[in-house]
Amino acid sequence: MESRALDTEDVAAIYDELIEVYEREWDRQDHRSLHLAYYDDEHTEPAAASINTMRVLAEAAGVAEGDRVLNVGCGAGADSVYLARAHGARVDGVNISESQLELAREHAREAGVADLTTFRYDDFHELATVDENAVDVYWGLEALSHADDLPAALAGARRVLAPDGRLALTDLFVRGDPTPAEREDLRTLEDGLGVRLGPVDDLRDGLADLGFRAVAVRDATDAVEPATKRRYSFSRVAGYAGPLLRKIGFFSETQVAAINASKLLHELVTGGTLGYDVVTADAPAE
Repeated sequence: MESRALDTEDVAAIYDELIEVYEREWDRQDHRSLHLAYYDDEHTEPAAASINTMRVLAEAAGVAEGDRVLNVGCGAGADSVYLARAHGARVDGVNISESQLELAREHAREAGVADLTTFRYDDFHELATVDENAVDVYWGLEALSHADDLPAALAGARRVLAPDGRLALTDLFVRGDPTPAEREDLRTLEDGLGVRLGPVDDLRDGLADLGFRAVAVRDATDAVEPATKRRYSFSRVAGYAGPLLRKIGFFSETQVAAINASKLLHELVTGGTLGYDVVTADAPAE
């Protein structure tokens, strides 16, 4: 697919509006995650599966007590709180939305892990607030798909990771060579969710070029497909009423665009155009 610029401030604005939709789900499910849920035989309910995504990635990254974790694109702080509470990690969450950062701080206080977490404004393309070799784990749940400059983001990961550090990511990636119709759907999805999606090989190659070792990619598409199906079901119902709901002010245009994107997400996943991968790597030895 052709490269298209992505304004990170626009991304922040999209998710500031989407928080209102997510908060309705949080009230029902008792969690604050923004990412896709990871279903398996032991995690079959939406809330449990959402937490399971964090468990799976933490296990893949080998997160241990006392680890210094940098959570890029931390959103409302769900995974930062999980890592502190479940693993005793010290977590710095960075984001470019002050309103989401405040939600994250509130969440950490309520969960009793404010002493193990910090949340601050920083762009993961720059990481201006993070020192060199300062973290043990660079963590991103569906974060780097929001990158306008993936090489810059990966270079930042290398700079801040300690020599024995680990990188751990989950995200959506394009499979194969999409048809013109699929490309159009992908563009609509990208604009609705503030992402830019490409093949996982771009990420794999970028990490290898920077000297990352033991780069591993595991396909988790089947595990998150129930989550995309749930979003699809919601988007179908909301989509029918979207024009009216937008007219009366229940949904904004941004929220309607994201709802439509969720419908396309499921269709592209089930059609094989998009997949979901867990990616881990070891920092370059120095």
